[in-house]
Amino acid sequence: MRKLGIALALSASTLMGAPAASQAATWTAYTYGPSDTMGTTKSFRAILDAIQNETGGDLKFRLRLGGSLPIQATNITQAVGNGSIQIAEDGFFLGNVKVAGILRLPMLLQTPEEYDRAAEVLRPYIEKEFERQGVIVLGRYIYPHQTAYSAKPLAGLADFHNQKIRVTSPEQSELISRFGGIPISMGTPEVASALQSGTVDGALTANSGGGRLWRDSLKYNYRFPVNYFDGLYIVNKKAFERLGADTQASIRALVAKMAPATTTGLFSEEDELGKAFAEAGMKIVEPEQKDIDKATALIEPYWAQWAQQQGPEVVEALAKVRAMLNR
Repeated sequence: MRKLGIALALSASTLMGAPAASQAATWTAYTYGPSDTMGTTKSFRAILDAIQNETGGDLKFRLRLGGSLPIQATNITQAVGNGSIQIAEDGFFLGNVKVAGILRLPMLLQTPEEYDRAAEVLRPYIEKEFERQGVIVLGRYIYPHQTAYSAKPLAGLADFHNQKIRVTSPEQSELISRFGGIPISMGTPEVASALQSGTVDGALTANSGGGRLWRDSLKYNYRFPVNYFDGLYIVNKKAFERLGADTQASIRALVAKMAPATTTGLFSEEDELGKAFAEAGMKIVEPEQKDIDKATALIEPYWAQWAQQQGPEVVEALAKVRAMLNR
């Protein structure tokens, strides 16, 4: 009996010390986009599916659309950082990561190539600030230039006067205010009802973004190039670092490979949707170069003022970007 007891004890000890069999984890994924029809939502879902396949199903995702959880678009960064959700597509992070606002300063970056060069200069600043909040940036994409849409006539800078325009950042607000408009900030899920009720007259967005979602409420599109809007794929730092090193590397490589396709798809959709909008009766007006030059001259002093308000690190980062652009 004594030998049997020792044998059972050794057996139990061995079982308790053995590593547990790996179990599939299910992460909650969240996007600011309120519809599966959005190109960005489709791309995010494709990335999540690819990660699931890459991990052999050990990492699964439950994707929730914008507005389906009690998380405001401007709080997605915080929700990922505190672990309420594990992975997200975040486009409204400027309130949490100030230095990233440089990429959205009105009239600063005027071509996709300029955006890419500026993003590379700012990458270490942005990644450092996200990590301070418990978040890792896996990849990014950009929409085509944000332009102005409205239910009211809008064909020139003077037409912004007294129009209530939905914006996505304080920086956009500054430009709209300088032309006599009334900027109103809100997340993507709230815009449709705001347009229907008249809370806003129009919005700064892209055909491949809000243009697609709100086309029935928008009658005019003034193709004035305000700024680019970038989206980031972000993940909770603790949850990510609990994955094996090889898995982390695979996920980083996968997102880095797939994220540029999101940008390519958005730019392709921009032209296709523009033609469809025009055929459906939307009045589309291209800006004159003198208006672009006027707006750039008007807003340029604000770039430095804005950076001073954000702090010395942002001042330093903006100086590097402007030197690189020679602007």
